[in-house]
Amino acid sequence: MNPRIAFVFCCTAALALAQAPALEADLRGKDLDKRLAAIDALGAPDRTDAERLLLPLLKDKDWEIQERAAIALGKARCKAALKPLLELALDGDVARVRIAAAHAAGAVDPAEAAATVHKKAKGKTQVRALETLALVNRRQPALADADKLTKLLRAEEAPLREAAAVAWLECAADRTAALRTLLAEPFLVVRCRALEAVAAAPRAEDLAVLQDALRGARQDDVVERRLLRATAAALAEGHDDRAGRAADALRAAGDDPLAAVRRARLCALLATGERPVFDGKQAVAALQPVLSSRDPAARAAAAKALREVAGDDALAAALAHFERETSGRVQMLLVEAVAALRPPTTEAAVQWLCGIARSDRDAAVRERAVVRLGRSGVVGATETLVGLLADPRWELACCAAVSLGRTDADAALAPLQKLLTDKQWTHRGAAVVGLMHWNRAEAVEPLIGMLADAEPVVAGAAHMALRTMSNQWSFDAKEKTWRTWWTANQATHRFVDREESLDKLKKYGYAVPDSEIYDGLDVVVLTSEGDHIEQLLAELKIAHRTTAAGEVPGCGIHPEAIFVSNCTGKIAAKDLLPLQWFVRTGGSLFGSCWALSETIARVQEGVVQQARTRDQVLDDVRAMPAADSPLLTGVFPPAVVPIYHLEGAHLIDVLDPEWCEVLIDSPDAAERWGNGNLAAWFFCGHGVLFDSANHFDLQGLATAKDLKTTADRQAYAVDHMGLSFDRWRETRNAAYWKQDKLAKESVPDLSAFRLLTNFVRSKRIGEY
Repeated sequence: MNPRIAFVFCCTAALALAQAPALEADLRGKDLDKRLAAIDALGAPDRTDAERLLLPLLKDKDWEIQERAAIALGKARCKAALKPLLELALDGDVARVRIAAAHAAGAVDPAEAAATVHKKAKGKTQVRALETLALVNRRQPALADADKLTKLLRAEEAPLREAAAVAWLECAADRTAALRTLLAEPFLVVRCRALEAVAAAPRAEDLAVLQDALRGARQDDVVERRLLRATAAALAEGHDDRAGRAADALRAAGDDPLAAVRRARLCALLATGERPVFDGKQAVAALQPVLSSRDPAARAAAAKALREVAGDDALAAALAHFERETSGRVQMLLVEAVAALRPPTTEAAVQWLCGIARSDRDAAVRERAVVRLGRSGVVGATETLVGLLADPRWELACCAAVSLGRTDADAALAPLQKLLTDKQWTHRGAAVVGLMHWNRAEAVEPLIGMLADAEPVVAGAAHMALRTMSNQWSFDAKEKTWRTWWTANQATHRFVDREESLDKLKKYGYAVPDSEIYDGLDVVVLTSEGDHIEQLLAELKIAHRTTAAGEVPGCGIHPEAIFVSNCTGKIAAKDLLPLQWFVRTGGSLFGSCWALSETIARVQEGVVQQARTRDQVLDDVRAMPAADSPLLTGVFPPAVVPIYHLEGAHLIDVLDPEWCEVLIDSPDAAERWGNGNLAAWFFCGHGVLFDSANHFDLQGLATAKDLKTTADRQAYAVDHMGLSFDRWRETRNAAYWKQDKLAKESVPDLSAFRLLTNFVRSKRIGEY
């Protein structure tokens, strides 16, 4: 041995021996953080004491200790740990622990681990054994007799055939043939599981099969998404000319409309992520043939891809293509791309958007330009926005009023003040919202006067505007109250720019507890007979108020609020215009289940609708992330698979996939009901609309089956409801876990609610 290496080794060993007593004491102590830190410190190949100290912890009563001990044993490559790790992978109480144990066993000795667990792939542990086999043999050589697993691909039990499919893929002697077979399977979930496995750990031989699939027939939405992610992962592998190989793959996909759409979406994936294959210039070059497609759906996909690719090249391509684009839908997406890719306050940006807003283009295109002009610091847009206040289309006029106020321009006051006297309440209300954003002393008196407006929506907006500008959240809506305050404070009150007044990321960021996100927010709930989010809000101690069908005009809805339409969401005819105005002027509208059809699709037509299924959708399905979006933060913690309870659900048929983003989907629902889109959102005017196919209150333990013991209930909450180890540890001895009824009442499923909370957080930060 090299003397220097020998010296370093001896020093490292001596240091480890010196630290051993302290680590051992920490492992046996009561301080959890010290225990976990000691476990992590033992996870190194040179630790001779790892086996002795860590093996007993695989049977610790604390699940997090089990998980971290398994990870450390895998890193330490402890041969003696193989058997107990495999036992934990098969018998662990929660998925996180089982997965950690399987990965660790594969790190210790993948060949022996695979051979051992393959023999156990029978009886009660068959599904878990197959799942473990797939993990331990990931990226490893073929396993003898693996092809015998193919007889399980048509098993009657879905979990068995799905686990067998992935295990066979990871162990097959001919992986290419295996993947080709799995992608031709009649069971949609099997196809999805195979593609997910490729995306997680692609191999070189996968690419040929994926390219054939790209050239193939249209697949269900959930399969299409996974096909593109798997292909992007396969193209990102290796260290050769990845960009050249990717460009070849895109060209080989073909030029027909379906292939062109796939090429655009795949190009966006290849230019983003942790290991992008394309730089901006390469991505734009790959998108140019799609931008030239005769199919507007393909060009729309390319326009959206430009926004995701980002950079100067993407901006230049979007600007150039806009001039020759004939489809209003594509033009709208290009406006979004250009607005996202350059600062909105530059002279060039303002003039470009103003030209579109004044043009005779499609109304939706002009509206996006108007909305994008509504940024603090925009100079030169006043004349354009003022001119649009008289537009015959009320949606455009109202968006213009809000944007005018958002620019902070000195000249915004007079036209907005004049609009306060308009005959149409929509325009008066939009003027109120514009003045709220303008946020100066000269707006206070006019807004106080609007408290007496005959239209409750306008009066409610004026009340919220005054509260927002004054920071006096407890004041009622009486003119006398506000005049008294203003008389006493007009000389000293400081009006602070809403965009610059606070560190919004610090106040409302993802590190902030969910409950604080709702502090001071006006939450309005449409009560209904189907869903009851108001009960969950009450349980979480989140302040809210309710309204009912036919009462929305009188509830004082305003765009600083969030509006939740409970299933069934059957609003009355007179509720529709106030809700359309609410969203157009900046409100966030959320719906559950039937509210998709009864509220959201009525507020904005042509984007989403109820999927037509052969029967009423009654099911429990696994929910999966369908996008890489910050809106999913905390919704899918490690190894957590939410179970969505669909009770007569309206699954989401996306009519405009480039306008509407699907956040959560379900291969289960797609296989059994013909549609797997569970949660989606899209922008509308200054606001957003979001729909979830499930009910907020009928989730989790309330609908779970066959949970007989305390451990069963707690494991379900961790695996499917995202119960954190910290929270589990705090409550594990609570009496309610022992009784099914009490557990259902005491442990709400917040997986779907976290998604809604992320939208609220984004609204308060100012992202949407």
